Amino acid sequence: MENLIHWLGPLHPAVIHFPIACSILAFFCLVAKRFWPKEKWSEAAAILWALTFLSAVAAFFSGHALALQFGIVPQLSWIPPASALHGQLQEHALWGSASLLLALFVGIAAWKILNREPWPDGINLGLGLVLAVAFAVTGHEGGEMVYGFDHEQTTVNAGSSDLFDSLGNFHENLVKMNIRPWNSRAHGHRWVNTYVSPDAVEAYKRSDPLPVGSVVVKESFEDDNGQPSGTLGPLYVMKKGAVTDSPRTRGWLYAFKWDKPAPNNPERLKDAVKWLPGDGHLASCIKCHSHFRDEDYLGGVPEGFENP
Repeated sequence: MENLIHWLGPLHPAVIHFPIACSILAFFCLVAKRFWPKEKWSEAAAILWALTFLSAVAAFFSGHALALQFGIVPQLSWIPPASALHGQLQEHALWGSASLLLALFVGIAAWKILNREPWPDGINLGLGLVLAVAFAVTGHEGGEMVYGFDHEQTTVNAGSSDLFDSLGNFHENLVKMNIRPWNSRAHGHRWVNTYVSPDAVEAYKRSDPLPVGSVVVKESFEDDNGQPSGTLGPLYVMKKGAVTDSPRTRGWLYAFKWDKPAPNNPERLKDAVKWLPGDGHLASCIKCHSHFRDEDYLGGVPEGFENP
């Protein structure tokens, strides 16, 4: 199941474009028939509607897999909880589900066209318009949820220091935010603990923006048959800088360190690594955390694991 999630989830951003494009093209085919009355336009629309439905099914399941992979939702559910991404994920999923059901209904119209028993052109044109709008809104909601249409390029202040040198003993200097480790799919299916700067604890609990200078550290342990092992995984660090330090992430700087990579690790690392802000290897961190832009780019602690 986990392998399926990791394989299916990353396909969602690409797959979701197919039902959007196919439904819009089908609508224009039906519009074209109004000016050039040829049955081939209807047949083309019917085929595009069939592709719309099939790709919508793939987008539906890959979207749920992506939410699981990133840890946005704790478990698979038809409709995500309203607490996920301040309800934006739920709204996106509702639009996607409605569009999928509508595509199934429009598939009946496609079947009748291909069997030479079409509904009136006006009805098909109306269905085509509604379907295209539904998928366009679904895609818009998803894009706004993830990117917010913020196209600023990621830049990092050249004077940013080595975040690891400034941590000290984070077990003593920072506050542990969870009562026990949890398994994080987004962090290589490792068991993790999260530590936060003392002056940022309350904001972190409320999913409010953390103060500039705040540090968030996630220590990890390799999995051992469903339990945390004693083998240390990577150390993940985020530091809240000024917005100008990293405009795309509203000031957040990322770093990654692993002194002794475990054999057969998902990152395929063999030697000790230290990735500091600006390193290209951290692009996946930025991409994943962008899903939590309305929570100040932080995923938080899963329900039931919080340290009160």
